[in-house]
Amino acid sequence: MTSTTNTTATAAAGHEPARLVSTYRSVLTWLGLGTALGAVAELAMLRHWQGPGQLVPWALLAVLLAAAVAWLVRRRTWSARAARAAGALAVLGSGYGLYEHLKGNLAAGASDPRYAEVWASMPAPARWWAAGTGGTGESPLLAPGMIGLAGALLWLATLRWRRGTD
Repeated sequence: MTSTTNTTATAAAGHEPARLVSTYRSVLTWLGLGTALGAVAELAMLRHWQGPGQLVPWALLAVLLAAAVAWLVRRRTWSARAARAAGALAVLGSGYGLYEHLKGNLAAGASDPRYAEVWASMPAPARWWAAGTGGTGESPLLAPGMIGLAGALLWLATLRWRRGTD
């Protein structure tokens, strides 16, 4: 009777890591979904739809949200691949968005009334800091950063997932 009890306990303990990994996958997916919805709210508050270039993050978020919901509803090989691809695409798009926003803020520095007289003589790290922290320019870095974070979370949620593992 002891060997049966030990075998049952060992089998139950073997399933615990699998349940934990499944829980982590769900938590990462929900965190990614929440972060993406936060980015949607941020873009809406900024009225980020003034031209074709400003529609890019909306498209990224639509793809990301659709893939996250598909992964939550049905864990299949196709939904894991879609979520991984959407996550990677969101990270790449986020990098491009961060670059564009930072470039725009740096370009606005010389004409900003607070920095107009000193911008050319400021050290590069000080200019980057002003551009990256909202000291100059009108392009916040929060929304593209959130899109990248949401994509990374979704990608991590599907990392090394195989059908039948959870």
